[in-house]
Amino acid sequence: MDRYEKIESKIRNALQADNASRIKHELNKIRAEDIAWLLTRLYDNDCKSILSVLDNRKTAEVLVELPTETARRYVHELPNSVLANYLTELPPDDAAGLRDEIPEERFEELLDSIPIEYSIEIRKLMEYPEGSVGRFISSNFVNADRESTIGEVIAKIQNAPEDEFETVNIVFILGSHKHLIGFIPLRRLIRHDYNTKVSQVMITDLVVARYDESAESAARILTRYGFASLPVVDERGKMLGILTADDAQEILDSAVTEDVLRLGGVSGISDAYLSESVIQIAKKRLPWLFILFIAETLTGAVLRHYGEEGLDITPVVYFIPLLIGAGGNTGSQTTTTITRALALGEISHNDFFVVMIKELAIASLVGSFLGIAGFIRAHLWGADPNLCIVVGIALPCIVLWASFISSILPLGAKKLGIDPAVMSAPFISTFVDATGLIIYMELVRSIVF
Repeated sequence: MDRYEKIESKIRNALQADNASRIKHELNKIRAEDIAWLLTRLYDNDCKSILSVLDNRKTAEVLVELPTETARRYVHELPNSVLANYLTELPPDDAAGLRDEIPEERFEELLDSIPIEYSIEIRKLMEYPEGSVGRFISSNFVNADRESTIGEVIAKIQNAPEDEFETVNIVFILGSHKHLIGFIPLRRLIRHDYNTKVSQVMITDLVVARYDESAESAARILTRYGFASLPVVDERGKMLGILTADDAQEILDSAVTEDVLRLGGVSGISDAYLSESVIQIAKKRLPWLFILFIAETLTGAVLRHYGEEGLDITPVVYFIPLLIGAGGNTGSQTTTTITRALALGEISHNDFFVVMIKELAIASLVGSFLGIAGFIRAHLWGADPNLCIVVGIALPCIVLWASFISSILPLGAKKLGIDPAVMSAPFISTFVDATGLIIYMELVRSIVF
């Protein structure tokens, strides 16, 4: 058992005993980063129990270490004293984003209770359009005017408090009214004589983003050129701040995750896998499954049309696209979610049974809904009552089977040291389509004939 498993075991035992003093005693021995990791593996009620026994400062530190969307789930449960500490610990852009989770009146109270320099920075960011790069900029960057010497700039960096600047890798040169006129990478700066003016060595080939440009677009510009930070300006060229590389990476990671989940037929923003409840995950999967269910129904309607036109197509065939489509789509959703969780380290092959139980519970919920919808669809098409029953039973059975296979293969691959991505959605869909057809035909043979 490794260090993290020991931590998890001790805290779970304390939670099961419902002993607040024991929980607090165990947590006092654990770093905030480890508590945050633990919270991504627990359900909300257990997480709230843990947060309730921590002091305000420690709670704020834990929330900072959590994935942003996970942390925001708990803000309504926490007192203002904790949230005030949380706001001062957060980067200003994340603090401004918290406004969407808290009623305006309460958020204003929090801003009034934190140091004025923090509240000014947060209010400034909130003025920029939502989703724009302006919401992510930091005004804590190294700058100098064109008449400054290299020695003066280096002294400025050396004498500044440790947390004064977001990054010192680039020095931005500003002209009148804070207009950006050039920049100097730190490695270039230190290679020149201290008495040299920055205007003599600065680079004037500028790459910038405007404050109202989309955050994702600005992040892609930064990564394209490999910058440590990207200057953000207003419409007149006045420098407002910088987008840092770590913020850009977070923006792109979020965008990629959302795109990957959509490709797998999962809606919404995904939190840590183990921290989400069965109902939360089912809500994200069911809308897409239902949309695809309707699409597959149209395929069945085509078969039904030609069957009624005289072609030798039995009504049993009408429902095949619907059934194997539901299985394949369920498999795609499951394998996409689990492969992502494995890649991010949210789960490991040691969580096999936890994942299996969770996925089968989700499949039971989703499959029951689709089974009822399938039964109604078959009935409206005037199918034999026994065939209606078969469709209603086959759908949840196929969904359960698809979830089981789509869970076991990525986890098994991880255990064997194989990249879980090899168990891709197309591969699993093909396998589930064939085996799902067997389930359906065996039910038809048992009940209809």
